[in-house]
Amino acid sequence: MNIRIEKPQQKTSYWKPLVVVLVIAVGLLLWFRVAPQPSVPLAFEILGFEGDAQIYDLKSHSWRAPKRGEDFATAQKLKTGADGIINLQVENQIMLRLKENAELSDKESKSQGKKDIYKIHLEKGVLLGATTKEFERKMAFGKSVSFEVTTPHSIVTPNGAVFRILAGRGSNEDIVGVLRGSVEMAAPSLFFPKKGVRIHGLEMARLIDGVVQTPKKVNAEEWQEIKESYELLAKSAAMEAEQINLSKLAGSFFNVVFDHGTFFTPKIGYAGREFFKDPDSGQVLLETEYDVFPVGSFCGVYIKTRDFDISKYTGLSFEIRRKAEEGVPESFFIEFKSRGNVVRRFAPRNFEKDWTRVEFDFHATKSLIVNEVVFVFTNARVGEAKKGMLEFRNINLIPLPEVAAPDPRDAALTAAVSATQLSVSQPVPSPVAPQASVPAADSSFSVSKKASPE
Repeated sequence: MNIRIEKPQQKTSYWKPLVVVLVIAVGLLLWFRVAPQPSVPLAFEILGFEGDAQIYDLKSHSWRAPKRGEDFATAQKLKTGADGIINLQVENQIMLRLKENAELSDKESKSQGKKDIYKIHLEKGVLLGATTKEFERKMAFGKSVSFEVTTPHSIVTPNGAVFRILAGRGSNEDIVGVLRGSVEMAAPSLFFPKKGVRIHGLEMARLIDGVVQTPKKVNAEEWQEIKESYELLAKSAAMEAEQINLSKLAGSFFNVVFDHGTFFTPKIGYAGREFFKDPDSGQVLLETEYDVFPVGSFCGVYIKTRDFDISKYTGLSFEIRRKAEEGVPESFFIEFKSRGNVVRRFAPRNFEKDWTRVEFDFHATKSLIVNEVVFVFTNARVGEAKKGMLEFRNINLIPLPEVAAPDPRDAALTAAVSATQLSVSQPVPSPVAPQASVPAADSSFSVSKKASPE
């Protein structure tokens, strides 16, 4: 007798393969995060320095005076004494100024993949900073640049801004003030990054005991501390020449322009102007920036013209818009000057985020030479709109309407009518005896009557 014995079948388990797959996935993720990726070293350029300023030399492992134009690269340090200042930059992207009694180190400056990375550490003191239009474009399109400033207590990330950072000591307090754009401030974390607080233009925030306080509007005294950052936006001679060339593409008005710039009093305001090519439309735009914080202050943009007779034009037209996240002026006007005297003044209002076309008529019936046009921003009263931007494009002169040329058929008709009138009015010799004159039936027609063209 055959006895068949069957072994109980074991239930299939999927946990072990699943755990193995998860471990492999986590390992690969950590590898891509931790494994070194190919990179190219980058560096800041030292533009100049004053007073007690030193750089740590990696070759000699000692402190020495910096050199104008030398690199400030990864692992290097800068420090200043009681009267020291150091200016440095990433060309056409980031400008920095290390103030007195401060220490700064370059943690990491490199190009990795398609991204440029700049990380610096402010150990103590004050750092002023400003980013350019080129930096903002890189941030907006593809995020191809990152810039981070750390202190012993905070992480500061400028997102296209003009700013001031104070790394406090003792009180464990950091202070960040912003003039333009925005900056994100957060407390550092060992594991997961903490959510930062965004600080906008004309705001200041403090980090106290590891907590970022709610940003507040700056007062007059705080504004005075931050405003030096505007100095970093000064353009070189090469940049100014480029501005002149770009302006020629901003509209027909610039055919009569030979120079332009800004005017402001550094202690009570700031004005900026920049012509740049819009990457979307390819058009050249004019961006005007103003800061008229104290009441009664004014600033603006001047444009010098040559052989500009406004009687030869009907007026001026342009498109204008406000810039998102920036203020709009409560008091703004455009003045046309002749030998220092204001001969025309226009005051646009109601600025929108979308492009709006504006026209101004000159109403000049006789020759009037204008040698300067100014855009003026004023702070006539306390308000929220004492800092902001306006953008312009298609700034064109409107030509006078063309006078229609006389129709040659009209001239021929006039000549024919004149000849007919002459033949009717002359006496015709007749052999018949003279009689009393009788008016001809058709002798009273109007010569000025215009016949319809054929």
